[in-house]
Amino acid sequence: MAKKRTNSEQSKESIVQAAEALVRRRAATGVTVDQVAKEAGCAKGLVHYHFKTKRGVLEAVAENLAAVRQANWVTAFSAPDARTAIDRTWTLLTNESDDGTILAWNSIFGPGKVIPGNLVSQVQRSFAAALGDSAYRLLRDAALVPRIPPAEIGWLLGSIVHGMGYQILSGADRSEIEGAYAAAWLGILSLAT
Repeated sequence: MAKKRTNSEQSKESIVQAAEALVRRRAATGVTVDQVAKEAGCAKGLVHYHFKTKRGVLEAVAENLAAVRQANWVTAFSAPDARTAIDRTWTLLTNESDDGTILAWNSIFGPGKVIPGNLVSQVQRSFAAALGDSAYRLLRDAALVPRIPPAEIGWLLGSIVHGMGYQILSGADRSEIEGAYAAAWLGILSLAT
């Protein structure tokens, strides 16, 4: 039997969801506690009660965003074959650019970040590890033997995903970026025998 959530847990979750929606639209630096409270439909004092500061709210958003994003990428890689996985990850990348995930991610974890560096490092490492493990399994399932460790594949893929996501968000021609994404995968595939 599932544990029933308290009103306090529900209000805290509602505040995090409201803050994340704002960060997806405006970036982290463009969000205030007043705006979060208004978006959540609660008093500003309730935001301070649960999170103390804007940074506290943004740390909760960061943890939530990172967990969901990592799960989405692992799921996209879980495909019957490499071609389908590459297509799914491209679709996910374009969806993240459209739904504000890339904007939120870059504003929280990128240059000028608004949360502590240790959380940024932890999230970036975890995301790269998940990408690396997923790609490594994908290559092994395709009867390819990667010549570099999963961690290095993960960092490479993380850089590709974040860079191309940023380019899409900045208005680059999607067909050109899609071609570059395919070329990046050819490079990754060339790292296996």
